[in-house]
Amino acid sequence: MELKHLNKITVLLFLIIGITTFSQMKIADLEGKKFLINSKTEKRNIIPIFNDINYNVYYILDKRNFDLKLGLGVNGVGNVIFFSKKNNKGILVKFEEMIYHVKKNVYEISLRTGSHGKYMFIPSMIIIDKDFNYEYLMEYYYMMSPPPKNGDYSSWITIQEIKNYCNFKRIDLKGNVIYEDINYILSNIIKININEDKYKECDPLISDADLKRFFPKKIIR
Repeated sequence: MELKHLNKITVLLFLIIGITTFSQMKIADLEGKKFLINSKTEKRNIIPIFNDINYNVYYILDKRNFDLKLGLGVNGVGNVIFFSKKNNKGILVKFEEMIYHVKKNVYEISLRTGSHGKYMFIPSMIIIDKDFNYEYLMEYYYMMSPPPKNGDYSSWITIQEIKNYCNFKRIDLKGNVIYEDINYILSNIIKININEDKYKECDPLISDADLKRFFPKKIIR
């Protein structure tokens, strides 16, 4: 009887750990993620690659990448959306990707964060609303301290409203943003400082050139 009771407790603990893990999703959780896409039958622009009670994760398809000879692969940059059901918002992140033509019409996509140490592959990100419209710009920063404190660093993100660049929020981090809880980042949006000065001009976190270079002009669902 005691053994059965102990087994029930063990199962319960595993369930609690599993729920906790999925409720604290991070960008780094997609490191090494692989999935297949059939270029002939896939009609969607946004491919779901993960789903649970807390999150949906989507890969934004660019069919121009499917012009590879059989058996060949190519390295590139892919768009991934981490959408929080709790906050009803998502974060659009750039990943390193490897596209490999496995067999006729079938391609394997492999994703890597590309992060190195405290640095991030591409530090610019975009926060989207429930309809996948661009709502906030977000930038990750990492700065080493000058000597004699060499080895120390400061790490933070800044979230900026896309309609009024004067409205922003800085959030200090303990490490690389790829290890930060997605829901924690999104929960800080309600704390963004609001500047009502209509005559004040503020600069965007991400330049127009980088927006056009790294991100889709519009997410077509």
